[in-house]
Amino acid sequence: MIKSKQKKILAYKCARCFTEDADKLAWFYGSDSLYADSLLCNPCFKKMFSQLTINQKKEWGFYDKKN
Repeated sequence: MIKSKQKKILAYKCARCFTEDADKLAWFYGSDSLYADSLLCNPCFKKMFSQLTINQKKEWGFYDKKN
């Protein structure tokens, strides 16, 4: 097995809006979303989370389950 000794640079960008000045990026998981398994900034995360179904939202620990 040959390993590359080149340094790999990781981009700190939102996968949706490509902003580079975000303080934090959050990992977004949504099975039906275009941005599933992507890093998103706060505004993009909120927008994509609001488009999830109720059952998908219940998988997230911070979502208030009102029954």
